[in-house]
Amino acid sequence: MEQEKILGISDELVERCVRCGSCRQVCPVFNVTHEEPSVARGKIFLADMINKGKAELDKEAAHFFNLCTTCLRCAEICPVMVDYEKIIISARAKAVEKFGLPPEKAAAVKLFSNPKLLNLAGKVAAPLTKLFTKASKSPQNRLLPFNVPKLGKVLLPEPKAKPFNSTDRWFRPKGKEKGRALFFTGCMFNNFYTETAQNVVKVLNALGYSVFVPKEQSCCGAPAFFAGDLKTFNQMKQKNLGSLNREGFDFIVTACATCGHVLKGEYSELRLPVKELIELLFENIETVGSWKLPRKVRVTWHHPCHIVRGQKIPRHYPEDVLKVLQNLSYTPMPEADNCCGMGGSFKLSHPEISREIQLKKAKNADSTEAEVVLTECPGCVMNIAEGLERIGSKASALHIADLLAKAVK
Repeated sequence: MEQEKILGISDELVERCVRCGSCRQVCPVFNVTHEEPSVARGKIFLADMINKGKAELDKEAAHFFNLCTTCLRCAEICPVMVDYEKIIISARAKAVEKFGLPPEKAAAVKLFSNPKLLNLAGKVAAPLTKLFTKASKSPQNRLLPFNVPKLGKVLLPEPKAKPFNSTDRWFRPKGKEKGRALFFTGCMFNNFYTETAQNVVKVLNALGYSVFVPKEQSCCGAPAFFAGDLKTFNQMKQKNLGSLNREGFDFIVTACATCGHVLKGEYSELRLPVKELIELLFENIETVGSWKLPRKVRVTWHHPCHIVRGQKIPRHYPEDVLKVLQNLSYTPMPEADNCCGMGGSFKLSHPEISREIQLKKAKNADSTEAEVVLTECPGCVMNIAEGLERIGSKASALHIADLLAKAVK
């Protein structure tokens, strides 16, 4: 067998794994499949065997490398701190180089890597979606009017005919300016959750920040990066760098867990620091404490994987912020930091496994008897909203900015 090296995976990197099996306890995919190749330990061993010429990178191996939500629970619990994300992305990149992207991932990458195509799709789909779907309890999401075999209720984010960044836009605070933020909106806010994007701006203005939204920005490249299409990802990154490397700003702000993770981890050429919305809220917690919701609301919180593990933002940040907001009652969710099952295109590639993970999250959220499940990731909002609909919960799922916008002065 001709040896195939997975670039970026050294013997030293994979041999750090001591096969202890700690990752089996926390892997959301393994907890559904109970198959060794589903867990990090199995994938690391497979990558090692391929690199040493003892196994072939065939389509079955490529399948197992894709059987992962990249939630990073394994890396977090690993006693020897194996860089699992580097291993899995490198392995996927080699598989893409050899076999190309699976059809569903190729479609997602093509759509989100082309802003003109995405904008056109939104323009065409917006009226049709409202016509052929029904409203969800979670705003800006729509339900198919029929149940899909093996999956049940299916929810879609509502496409918008006009993207949020259709033009360069400035938003100024009413009072004294505390700083200037460049808002990296990303594809989900630009083309689906435009009301949330507006609410992010409203919250930032209430904190005293001027906000600029540049037109010439697009998807951060996460669909391509996590699929292993690094060529497309680097092309997208270079385009975004031209829009984001500007003078006169204090920082770049994101309100999407995955965008923040990718910008902080993969955009090393950025000249501005990147801050997640929840970081700014925590930094300005005294101001948040002066805000009051118009009525008493009981909420719970889901920790996005790419915030608590990808960006390593402390779990107490959102909890502390929610506890100071007036007229809000906060109830912790069981396993609040477990993956919701979205995993980007994982939901497309493995819908039935994703559904099992999703339903566990929805049931944990529903057990709190909260009216609203809050988080800071549009993908998590969409997936949790669908899970709540599937179990018949009365709760809705919202981005934290959507709730805070009701309280700002």
